[in-house]
Amino acid sequence: MKFTFKRKNNAITGNVNSIWQKFEQANLRLQHTCAQWLERKTSHFSRLNWIVVLFIFIVFTGGCSIYLIVKSFSINTTKNVTIIPITKPTGSIDLKEKPIELKTIISKAELERVAHFRRYMDSLGRSPIGKKTYDSIVLNRPGLLDSLTMLENYYYSHLKN
Repeated sequence: MKFTFKRKNNAITGNVNSIWQKFEQANLRLQHTCAQWLERKTSHFSRLNWIVVLFIFIVFTGGCSIYLIVKSFSINTTKNVTIIPITKPTGSIDLKEKPIELKTIISKAELERVAHFRRYMDSLGRSPIGKKTYDSIVLNRPGLLDSLTMLENYYYSHLKN
């Protein structure tokens, strides 16, 4: 029983270096096993066989390289890269421009309606039952909550003036 607890303690408190050392040891074992397997499979090859394998490898890789080089320099390529210009989304707000100047003044009653709607939306987002309705409203009206914030900021900025 004591041996079991000691073993768990060592496994739990093992430092990062020991984990990497175990990984390196496993990697070396795997490489050694693969090398032995390849050596067993090619142990009967003669010198002539190795020369033929090397020649086939050189011809194959050289042929592939030459084919790719010639193909890249050829003019008649059918797959050209198309460049699509980056466009500004239509619903984006430019932050560098001056804020929107509204000529009308928002009344306190309208601000209370906006604040009431914001509280309603917050309560929908917090309840598990209303989350579906909240997500539906946000999906169908993506700028609604931003507009509410802008209205409130506009009202408070004019209140200071």
